[in-house]
Amino acid sequence: MDRPALKKDAKSILNSHFSFYFLLWLPIFILEAVGGIMYVPDMERSDPFTMTVNIGFFLTLLASIMTIGVFFISIDAIRQTLTYENPLQKSFTIFSRGEYFLGTILLYILISIFTFLWTLLLVIPGIIKAFSYSQAYYIYRDAIDHGEQIGYLDAITRSRQLMDGHKWEYFVMILSFIGWGLVVLITFGIAAIWVQPYYTLSFANFYNELADQQTVQPTTSVIDAPQQSIDSSDSSSSDDTSDDSKQ
Repeated sequence: MDRPALKKDAKSILNSHFSFYFLLWLPIFILEAVGGIMYVPDMERSDPFTMTVNIGFFLTLLASIMTIGVFFISIDAIRQTLTYENPLQKSFTIFSRGEYFLGTILLYILISIFTFLWTLLLVIPGIIKAFSYSQAYYIYRDAIDHGEQIGYLDAITRSRQLMDGHKWEYFVMILSFIGWGLVVLITFGIAAIWVQPYYTLSFANFYNELADQQTVQPTTSVIDAPQQSIDSSDSSSSDDTSDDSKQ
């Protein structure tokens, strides 16, 4: 996979439509900023779960959910099917269809649980599994848009299949943004106005490239927790035992 080319395409799209992406991300940035400020427990209070903290947590969670909707917009941009109109309205894409919203919530919960369970074994297995599950949202959305009935576990299973042999490439892609992350820190988050859309478009392009290279057929869904069987691609990784690959 040509990582520089994927990032170059993403950067070209962003620079050509920067005002659109600025407005697209603006509601999310505002929610994250307000939520981050409010989600700070008052250390002078005995109970950290104050109303302010709870609201801050809710706003931060809402921003995370809306971000997944922007992932979907980014895929459309990569596939050249996006109309660059009404960016503020498109910020709320995740709420435009019930399947999007419900699927995102349930996938988020399942992925969080599975990743947590693997992390209980060791940190590295948890990270590897997080990479394996990273394409589930895209896969679920594509299936819904094509009128395909897809289960939440099936989306996760297909993501593991799609990432078979590509987790290292995904990791290197993440590492390639470390410099940009430092720029965001140095500018106190201001650079995120450009870096965040660039990052999201790049990884949407990563998924699109994988989807073009490999057609994943529907399979029987399995619960990918440590005590269950896992795909053979992970059997040689540090996160799997020899017993897992035989189940």
